[in-house]
Amino acid sequence: MLRPLDGIRVAITENRYPDQLTQLLERMGASVLSCPLLKETPIEDSTGARRFISICENTQIDYIVFYTGVGVDLLFKAVNKPDVVSRSRILARGPKAVNALKRAGIEPQLVADSATTEGIVRTLSREALKGKTILVQLYGQENPDLHTALQKQGATVIGVSIYSYTQASDTQAISDLVNKILRKEIDAITFTSATQVPFLFRAADALVNPAEFRARLKKDVVVVSVGEVTSKALRDAGVEPRVAPEEPKMGPMVKALAEYFEKRKA
Repeated sequence: MLRPLDGIRVAITENRYPDQLTQLLERMGASVLSCPLLKETPIEDSTGARRFISICENTQIDYIVFYTGVGVDLLFKAVNKPDVVSRSRILARGPKAVNALKRAGIEPQLVADSATTEGIVRTLSREALKGKTILVQLYGQENPDLHTALQKQGATVIGVSIYSYTQASDTQAISDLVNKILRKEIDAITFTSATQVPFLFRAADALVNPAEFRARLKKDVVVVSVGEVTSKALRDAGVEPRVAPEEPKMGPMVKALAEYFEKRKA
């Protein structure tokens, strides 16, 4: 019996659960190339987590914004003081942050209208922020758009990175992925995090003709995106995702990809 992804070569860039994603795709018949691009690396000696908790303990923090579930998990793994965090009004950007907070025994009072910086700003615009202090969990880089938008509402904003992203696969593996895309040896590629997108494009720009690489992705590869932020990163890079499941999880992503190829074969 034919399976939906029989004969389809899928590249995955996932680092946290590559084996599980590979199994899901292979059950559908896909041939999988796993090339994790980035991994979450805690700030050295957990200094980011310790600074985050210290700010909560020693400063009047009115709101805390959690961007990622990984950030929540790493925070409480390093310094297990959810009671200190719970003193503030908590906003979670999306479902992963919500679930991680609940695992720590914290129920967020606010969830962003959409899992984007714009969604956070819209949600907080309904709060009285003048004179308030907002602590934001970052992940390796500043977020000037959020900072500026909240400052315009009269808030003081403090950003602290709990972790940063570092390269997950060796340079040769990434080079092989880029060249397989150019040689039309990849039929689909999955992106499960927005940070994977600019990283792959920067790597490709250093290895091959940038215009040719982008053209190949647009024309010959089915680009799969999980989450609004990831889709925005792809569009910013000039690539429109062809598959984007409504539920931003691996299972629905694989199902959506299988349905895409079933319709194409019909």
